[in-house]
Formats: sequence, structure tokens, C-alpha cells
Amino acid sequence: MKKSKFSVNLDGLLRQNIVLMSGLVTAPVIVAATTVERAVVLAVSFFLLSYTSILLCRFIPRRIVYTVRILLYAIVAAAMYIPTMICLEYLFPDVLPSVSLYVELLVVNSFLLAKTETRFYLKPYGEMMADALIYVAGYAIVAFVVGALREILAYGTIYGFHLSEPIVPAAKSPFFGFILVGVLAAFCRGISGRRAPRKERGT
Repeated sequence: MKKSKFSVNLDGLLRQNIVLMSGLVTAPVIVAATTVERAVVLAVSFFLLSYTSILLCRFIPRRIVYTVRILLYAIVAAAMYIPTMICLEYLFPDVLPSVSLYVELLVVNSFLLAKTETRFYLKPYGEMMADALIYVAGYAIVAFVVGALREILAYGTIYGFHLSEPIVPAAKSPFFGFILVGVLAAFCRGISGRRAPRKERGT
């Protein structure tokens, strides 16, 4: 009897990062991740909505028509919105009102609809859990980096702790967020591009 090998793929952190490499779920990061605390709220809400929805939607039979399955995914995510908001209101009562609109947008996000059918549901359940969690962690890392950089530049603080006078007040604007995400995406692609030739030479 052959034992199934459990493998964890870390591509979701960098090489296939859903924000920097795939361009998915970018709006909340670009517009709302202006401080570390806001970034934390986005990361927690993304985990509670998307990750739990992926785990639950796995039990939807594959024999159901594709369009109906997608609709069911959205219904499951919408149902998860209620406990997610209750949790966020308890953990982040002061910050949540400023990002609640973008939490609502996460209910039907492109990550949930794009990756479930093409990647996660092709794997065994345990491996899928780890793989999806890696992708969620990749999103959280990008949100945290963007939020930290913009908070330092726009407010001169980091998680509310004063560091200096504001350096670039415009860093809190969506336009700056768009540019910053673009720069990080280019940097991420550059690193991934360098790794690929090395792997090819090593094979």
C-alpha cells in the first residue's frame, strides 16, 4: 500500500503572490492599506472570509454545473461575512468603520473564484488547506508591507508609534498605493525571474 506524500508549495508567498503576481484582490490593498492597523484588519478579514469559504466550498459536489457552483461559493462567502464582521467589530472597533467597505468587497473576491477551481480543489483536502493558507499569508504580507510603508511616509508612525514628521503626506492616497503596489510587483517579478534561470541551470 502506497503512502500519500504530503507536500507544501510556498509559491503563494512570492512567485504566485495573488496581489503582486496575479493582480487579484488589489483594490483593498491599494485604497485601504494606509496603516499597519488597517492592513491587519484586511488580512484578518481576508483569512476569515476567503480561507474558511474555500474549506467549506470543497464539500460542494463537483458534478454540479460550474455556474451554479460559483453561485454557491458566493453564497457561502456571504454567510461567512456575518461572523467575520462580528469578530472584526470585537477586535478592531476603532479601525473597522474606515475599511468596512473593502471587507464587503472581499465577500466575492477574484481569489476565491479563480483559484478554487483551477488549483485548490485539484489537491487532497489536507494539502489544499496548507496551500490555501500559504496564499492567504502571501496576501497578508503584501498588505502589511504596503500599510507599513505608507504609514511611515504619510504619518511618520508605525502602528501608532511616532517615529518622525510625515515624509510624504500623499502616501495615503489611492494613487500612491497603486504606484507602490506596482513597484513591489516589479520587484517581486524581478526576484522570481532571477530564480527561474538558476533552477534551470541546476537541473
